[in-house]
Amino acid sequence: MSLHLDLKLTLLLIMTGFMAHGGLVVSTFASHCQDQGLMPVALCGHQQSNCTYINFIPDKNVSAFLPCPQNVKMTAIDMNYMLHWDWNYKHLENTVNFTAEYAFQYSEDETEPYKRACECSRESWCNFTCCKLCFSGRYWVRVRADAGPQHSNWTYINFIPDEDVLLSSPSIVNVMADIDVLTLTISKSVMSDQMKLKYRVQYWERRKPEQKHMKVYDSPHAPLISLTSRTEYCVQVSFVSQIYNKSSNYTSPQCVYTKGRPLVWQTILAMLCCILLLGTFLYMCHKFRRNSSVYIIPESILAFSSAPLLLELQEECYTIAHVISPAIPLTHTLKEQEHTPELQALQSICQWNDDSVQDSGFSSGLGS
Repeated sequence: MSLHLDLKLTLLLIMTGFMAHGGLVVSTFASHCQDQGLMPVALCGHQQSNCTYINFIPDKNVSAFLPCPQNVKMTAIDMNYMLHWDWNYKHLENTVNFTAEYAFQYSEDETEPYKRACECSRESWCNFTCCKLCFSGRYWVRVRADAGPQHSNWTYINFIPDEDVLLSSPSIVNVMADIDVLTLTISKSVMSDQMKLKYRVQYWERRKPEQKHMKVYDSPHAPLISLTSRTEYCVQVSFVSQIYNKSSNYTSPQCVYTKGRPLVWQTILAMLCCILLLGTFLYMCHKFRRNSSVYIIPESILAFSSAPLLLELQEECYTIAHVISPAIPLTHTLKEQEHTPELQALQSICQWNDDSVQDSGFSSGLGS
């Protein structure tokens, strides 16, 4: 019994001696695994993802006063991988940088050597997209803080891309309206072939938002048929993977009216409008043509040309009468006028000229 108590006291003294020098007790096996990168161990004292943290004996460059990054998390959206962590120790005198590494995990106890993803970074994040991680692989990811020659212990997380990935929403959705039909053209995702994505469409009448319908399509060409004509519908789209049991968020709703066949009264009204327009056009053409064909001679031109014309007609009439009068007696001539058409015409011409001359004021010239 006393021997058992002596052993306990001895172990207690040994542990007290290590703690006095700022060390931490751990088995030689755990220290060896940490150096070889075969098991995730750190000082953070909490569990995240599938990684369990235990204490270990630090090497000479590990500072017990330099904390390790907290709340380490990998955000994976499609094929973009971003590692984030929290660092709230801004009061430290030395500048703190961060180093992030990853290793492919063959099994729970066997991994590849670690590869650097970020080094000497002052940001609290690291982009792993350029590392070309295998989508179906399993990885250990670790990050630590560095301050000059000293550094903190590693903080580890387990990252499995096909389990941790998040899908982004479709970037472009074009909606075309037709008669009782809406046709959607959806942009493809970079994960379409990798995850065998399908296209889930949710639609509803805008005045009835509680009555939503859903359809799933294999191709990005998604027609919605048998809709109500001349009705406003709203649609939104998301990606869905039945194999991985994952889906993206829906896009913002887009609302558009469906077209419809023209009604009978609309057709008749359109025909009447066409006839009215055609009749108006023909009437305007006729009116324009009539106004352009009538030409009115100015009064000044008529007053200038009337007097010489009357004088000329008067001279011709009297010349003809002077030639004909000596050859035919007057009495005989008057008797034959009733039977001679030529003389009747001549008489009418002369009579018309006499009247016109009298009206124009040339009677004095005829008397002389």
